[in-house]
Amino acid sequence: MTRFIGKAGAVINRLYVVGMTAAVVLAAQPAVAQVSGGVDPETALSNLETYGFGAAGAAISLICLFKGSHAVAEGRHLMPFVGGALGGIVLAFGGPYLLQRMGAG
Repeated sequence: MTRFIGKAGAVINRLYVVGMTAAVVLAAQPAVAQVSGGVDPETALSNLETYGFGAAGAAISLICLFKGSHAVAEGRHLMPFVGGALGGIVLAFGGPYLLQRMGAG
């Protein structure tokens, strides 16, 4: 803690101590949460398959398209971005396939 000198310093030091004490008291309160119901794992995986993987595939495709065209414009190689796009699309669209094969879809 930095010590300030003079009357203004004394006020600042007191405010610092009061603020730190209040922060400790507020942080020491127990967390209270009321949980009711739950999430069915099959429903969660089905929602992930329906909404998450499709959006991820589209986002990966667009991002790699943009980054690849930017790299070519700067004179760099395109192949790392093509590989990244293919790998990401395989992950994004292979996930729903695997979930369907496991019976979650």
